[in-house]
Amino acid sequence: MESQIDLVYEDIRGKVNAKLIRFIGDLDATNVETVLEKVCSLFNEGIRDLVADFKKLRYVNSTGLGILLHFSKSAKEKGGSFKIANINENVYEIIEIIGATSLLEIYDELDEAIAALE
Repeated sequence: MESQIDLVYEDIRGKVNAKLIRFIGDLDATNVETVLEKVCSLFNEGIRDLVADFKKLRYVNSTGLGILLHFSKSAKEKGGSFKIANINENVYEIIEIIGATSLLEIYDELDEAIAALE
């Protein structure tokens, strides 16, 4: 059975090449391809900076985490950044166990992540 995930995009006021993406649901092997296609299309449209709001992301597995690392790398290659905010304890724990907390830009609050955009 496929896990449900919705991505909701919002413009970030004052930032032309940036988007806020709200992740809602679960990010795992069943839907990672869809998420990859959607986010890569933003990069292809010229978006360089992404802020991911994980407030409603309930779960991520290692496959989903791999794709987040890919987004971070892709953004840096384009001269931008991939920032994550509002992570719940379950999701943070998975990122921590895999040792990726130092590889991802993680912020407690959405405002902090947006303020960190250059």
